[in-house]
Amino acid sequence: MNRLVRFTEPRSGLSARCVLLDDKAPQSAGFLWQLAQTRPSYDAIHAMWTGPELSCPLPASVLPEQFARTDIPLENATSFPQTGEIVLAYVKSGSIKGLPPGPFFDVGIFYGDGGRLFFPFGWLMANICAEIVPEDLAHAQSCIGEIRKNGACRLSIEPVD
Repeated sequence: MNRLVRFTEPRSGLSARCVLLDDKAPQSAGFLWQLAQTRPSYDAIHAMWTGPELSCPLPASVLPEQFARTDIPLENATSFPQTGEIVLAYVKSGSIKGLPPGPFFDVGIFYGDGGRLFFPFGWLMANICAEIVPEDLAHAQSCIGEIRKNGACRLSIEPVD
């Protein structure tokens, strides 16, 4: 049985169900599933460097302690996410100059073609850990387009029962 999480954002009306890729990225999918159990809400922005992405940066300081201590290996990793893919990026503490103290995570929702994980500090690989279910993709694309026009938002994640 597939596990699903839902990303929501009230101002744009975003509500996108995503199937977790437990078989391809078990630790990353598990991280996202466990995080969803806490029903968190975090600041998110349309990405500047990576193309069609809604980015939800998660420095260790904003995460519950048990998540901030998690080490995520590369699994089902890419530098070129495709439309509908959800990626979890993990950067070890101190490995990139300029990031906040502690490990750094980022959940990226890619909603169009041309995604690339290239930053001023170079290329990054992230784990594809979920995919937007096909019937929710067009709505998600429209809503994330609104977020892009309106600026930062508050993104929530929850498990789908």
